[in-house]
Amino acid sequence: MMTRLRERTAIVLWFVIFAFVGLIVVEWGADFSGTSQGGDGNAVGVINGEAISLKDFQTALRNASSQRPRDQRDDQSQLVREVWEAIVRDIVLQQEIEKLGVQVSDKELVHYTQTQPPPAVRNLEVFQTDGEFDQLKYRQFMSDPNMLQSNKGFIMQIENMLEQQLLNYKLQRLLMETVQVSPGAVREYYAEQNEKVEVEYLQIPSSSIGDADVEVTDADLAAYYQENPEDFRHPEQVRLDYIFFPKVASAEDSVKVAEEIERLRQEIEAGADFAELAALESDDTGSAEKGGDLGSFGRGRMVKPFEDAAFALAAGEISQPVQTRFGWHLIRVEERLEEGGEEKVKARHILLKYEPSRQTEEDLRTRAEEFQARAEVEGFATATTAAGLEVRDSGYLQQGSIVPGLGQGTAWVTNMFFEREVGAVSKAFGSETGLWVAHLSERRPEGIAPLEEVRVRVERTVLGRKKAEKAGEQLKSIRQEVTGGSSLTEAAKGAGFELKQLQPFGRDESVPGIGRRNAFVGAAFGLESGQLSEVVVMPPRGAYLISLVEKISVDEEKFAAEREQAGVELLRRRQEEMVQNWFAHVFQTAEIEDYRHQFGFTF
Repeated sequence: MMTRLRERTAIVLWFVIFAFVGLIVVEWGADFSGTSQGGDGNAVGVINGEAISLKDFQTALRNASSQRPRDQRDDQSQLVREVWEAIVRDIVLQQEIEKLGVQVSDKELVHYTQTQPPPAVRNLEVFQTDGEFDQLKYRQFMSDPNMLQSNKGFIMQIENMLEQQLLNYKLQRLLMETVQVSPGAVREYYAEQNEKVEVEYLQIPSSSIGDADVEVTDADLAAYYQENPEDFRHPEQVRLDYIFFPKVASAEDSVKVAEEIERLRQEIEAGADFAELAALESDDTGSAEKGGDLGSFGRGRMVKPFEDAAFALAAGEISQPVQTRFGWHLIRVEERLEEGGEEKVKARHILLKYEPSRQTEEDLRTRAEEFQARAEVEGFATATTAAGLEVRDSGYLQQGSIVPGLGQGTAWVTNMFFEREVGAVSKAFGSETGLWVAHLSERRPEGIAPLEEVRVRVERTVLGRKKAEKAGEQLKSIRQEVTGGSSLTEAAKGAGFELKQLQPFGRDESVPGIGRRNAFVGAAFGLESGQLSEVVVMPPRGAYLISLVEKISVDEEKFAAEREQAGVELLRRRQEEMVQNWFAHVFQTAEIEDYRHQFGFTF
């Protein structure tokens, strides 16, 4: 059974990945049952009535962070998102497993614990020989009463992981067993995979039609908008105004940096080692660990002030402080050389960036908090006008959207305002780049966006359609020539177009320059040998005229030999679709209450 489980894993890999991520929660020993609310009873979320306590979420974050490589631990927003999604998926799956009555017997659990340990256990060195899992070592461990007695916690951990794997596997099997395929469906599937056509075609691309060559009226826009209302449907949304206070160095900070770079130069002139100072003092982390070494470079590689200073130095000479947009530099040229006729220098540098001091950041926070207090009393617009500040508009945002201009990790800001009333003003929040204060200017329920809001999008779509239709009109005249007795080659040549030919392709293949499963492919498979298609208009690409060179039909003898295999493949595909659709439905219909932002988590 476990062998079959591994084989089926490839069929629904995404599902198993979700399940495995959920297993991490089990392995950590965190309680996500909703009965444990942590020390203070706070919940960071509720999934279909089941709470995720703050304590458990923090535990999961710490454990997830500890399992990451050190160079990937800085992005806390991504970590919060990944752990949250893993926990939500795990809870939703567990709830469905319980609802459907999926169970693992004690006998099954004992059998797999003793014979089929999970990958995390198989990878332990104690159970390996020459880097490979050794089944004999594991069995000896599991058959030794003394080892089992002294490792009860470890055995329970294995059982928890395997129980979850088996439950998920049984759930998949339960869903998959509802899928069946008919002989006719297998025949159709095989034809889709093996029937091919070879065609030649003419194309007039939309790009060959100028904007001025087509007319787009307000009536055209209104007609398209009214005919396709669902294209412009939006979920519940909020709209924010916000003031951004960037963290920038003050004039005083800049003077201090200039003074500091001059101090370092004097230390070097007094005998300090340039490379040692670079390693200790330089803000260019990439070169600092190499003693400021930049290697060799030619002209055009560095910003102009830096380049001019470096190429003006003799070997062994140190520059005066050089100012660029990055900060202040000291440059030491190690060697001047020529490679391939190009003049180069080998150099080191020390960089001191312009960075706001602690006092500057404190002053900025005071300014932002004073603005926030005034906005809460007088109103956001009044406070903004009085302070002479620039207001930024987020546009309409749905839950989970980042705030434009504030960068990644700001979805929590948007989500926070879904719980506020119009007019609400946020506290002064901060990031590495600055502080901001936001105001909820509008919220609107799910519905169809008005035409004026989506006008640019509609104009672009209608323009593309009109261009493609105009291209189609040109091809209609060529088609008339062909139906009147001319060859497609002659008609194309006479009109100045190139007749293109494609290698044989199937219904489900991506056709070079054409795409997959579109009107072109459908028209090609609807033709008989030598037959010419109607003009195929495909906005926004253009228009096509297709002639079938050859249709390569299904080899019936080959189909008879491969019918069983085709049936297995089709069943596997339908099962995969079934599981995907089931999980998407369960997840989308889950009642998810997200309170992460209330505890300061960014995501």
